[in-house]
Amino acid sequence: MWENREFSIRLEENTFRDYEKIMLSSGECGYFMPMGFMGEEGAEIVSYDCSGFAPLSSYRVEKTEDALYILECVLLIIGRSIEYLITPARITINTDTVFYNKETSQVKIAYVPAAGNDLSIRRNLVSFIRQLKEDICDGNGRYLDEAEKFIMYHNYYIREMVNKVGLFKRQLYTEYKQKNS
Repeated sequence: MWENREFSIRLEENTFRDYEKIMLSSGECGYFMPMGFMGEEGAEIVSYDCSGFAPLSSYRVEKTEDALYILECVLLIIGRSIEYLITPARITINTDTVFYNKETSQVKIAYVPAAGNDLSIRRNLVSFIRQLKEDICDGNGRYLDEAEKFIMYHNYYIREMVNKVGLFKRQLYTEYKQKNS
C-alpha cells in the first residue's frame, strides 16, 4: 500500500461504485485523498495523491489529546462523506488509510472500500481506536477506552460521537490544567 511516499492498491474489478469513482477522482471531496483509477485485466489499480501527507502508521501518536483530535477529525470526515454519496460503513478506517499532514495538522482518508458483506462502521471505528491506543504513553488512555465503549455499545449518530469525543478532549484539558496549577 504505502511505499516510496506513494499509496496505491490493486483491487478486484467493480470494487468501487461508478459514482464513487467519479466523486473521488474529481477532487471535489477534500476530505479524501484524490484518486486515479487504471483498469488491468479483471482488476483495478488505484493510486492516491498523498502530497504532504503520510499514513498514521508511519507516526507514533503518543499523546491522548492527539489521538482524540485525530479520532474527532475521522468522525467528522465520516459524517460529511454522506454529502458525497460515500457510505460510511464502506470506508476502511485504520492507520494505513488515515493520513496526516504534520505541518497543517490536517487529516484525510484514502478511501478503500471495506471488504465483505459484514460492514459495520462501529466495529471499524473501534478497531481504529485500538490501533491509536497502541502507542499512547501519557497515562490518559482511559479516554480512548471510554470512546471505544461509547461507540461500540450504543447506536448513536456520528454527530453524537463527535460531541462525545469533544467532551473527552475538554475533560483531558481540564485535568491537565488542574495538575499544572
